[in-house]
Amino acid sequence: MTNTKPGTYRSSASLIIAAKEDSLGDYDYRLLLIKRTEGTSYALNHCVFPGGVFDPIEDLSAKWLTFFKSFGVTDGQLKMCSHNQDSPRPEFLSGGDHFSKDIALRLTALRETFEEVGILICTEQEHLRKWDSKSGYPRTLLLEPSERSQWQHRVHNDASQFLELFRHHKVLPNIWSLQEWSIWRTAATANRKYDTVYYITMLDEHTKNINLLLEPHEVASAHWISPTEAWSSSQKGIIWLPFMLLYDIARLMNLCSFKELFNFSRQRSYKGSRMVQPVYYRCDDCMFGVLPGDELYPEEPGACTQTIILSGSVDAIHGKAKQYNRYIVYDFHNVVLASNVPPSDGHLPLQSLVNNKLAKL
Repeated sequence: MTNTKPGTYRSSASLIIAAKEDSLGDYDYRLLLIKRTEGTSYALNHCVFPGGVFDPIEDLSAKWLTFFKSFGVTDGQLKMCSHNQDSPRPEFLSGGDHFSKDIALRLTALRETFEEVGILICTEQEHLRKWDSKSGYPRTLLLEPSERSQWQHRVHNDASQFLELFRHHKVLPNIWSLQEWSIWRTAATANRKYDTVYYITMLDEHTKNINLLLEPHEVASAHWISPTEAWSSSQKGIIWLPFMLLYDIARLMNLCSFKELFNFSRQRSYKGSRMVQPVYYRCDDCMFGVLPGDELYPEEPGACTQTIILSGSVDAIHGKAKQYNRYIVYDFHNVVLASNVPPSDGHLPLQSLVNNKLAKL
């Protein structure tokens, strides 16, 4: 594990995995959430998407570039993972000695996903040759390697073994199947600080046909769940979703079909993403986090290392708000989202059923 100075932000990547589901409900797909073990979580029933910390040595190793080239991957195909957005790219996604950080963080997300749930998202040379970049990405193969548990253990203990896994099975990590969804920086008040890029990938397989292998020290359980089920389970106290995930779930709730989610995530990802960092306020009766576009959002969110104290009740404070983009935290499971700010980077607004108007709270 890389040593970091206290107060510095560690680069990380997470993967939102969507798979098909035959359903009479509103959604024909499910998302994979994992419940952290007690030793790794900081809240009871803490659920997240698979992911973890970037390894600057192994995830950016020149050996990956040599490996990609051995499969005939061109520079143009690698550049398809980079984004030219209007606003500057976040620093942790910029640069890279041998290839772009956009590729390296994808490798992080794929490696951590295999470590935690045993899903190996890859593609074959034949699929790469048949790939029409205008219509999607190389076909994804979900490989269940022989001796999968041994490989998972090796990769968990040594990140360099992830490349060896692909070499051994003569397949490529399908970095092109990962579409950038959002980028979050933990609040400056947090003890553990991360810059996290969230990718989304779509699996043609049905959830019942995906064989998970949970890493016992980090993952207590895994659940295929629809966006609405994730939201309601969090509000009922069945699971606890970190607030930034709750915000992203509220955006995903807009997309009811697998095809809609595929098309939207692919088109939106071309725009890249701005990094979003919450800033926390505390008033007489609760805490709330503000996001970019909110009239209370400061010019330098990173300088807000202490929660900002406001006098008065939350109702009085919100009654004066004209432009808002925030979440109000009454407790872990009673969280209210409210935004009248147009989303940036071509993203979706919060789903209307869970987006509240402050005047009505």
